[in-house]
Amino acid sequence: MYRKNCHTCHRASFSSAEYGKWLCPTCGEDLTAQKALDALTIERINPPQRNFKKSKTKLN
Repeated sequence: MYRKNCHTCHRASFSSAEYGKWLCPTCGEDLTAQKALDALTIERINPPQRNFKKSKTKLN
C-alpha cells in the first residue's frame, strides 16, 4: 500500500498502485508528481542509492 500527503489540505491519500493519476480524495489536488511513500513506515519506496567506499581489508 502506498501513501502520498497532500500539500494543500494536509491529509494523507492511500492507494494500492504506486504509479498513475493520483488525486487527493479530500480536496482534489493532483498528487501524481509526488513520490509515493510506504503506507506503514512513511518512508520513500525507492530511495536513491548511495555509493559506499569498499574496504580493502579481507574478512575471513
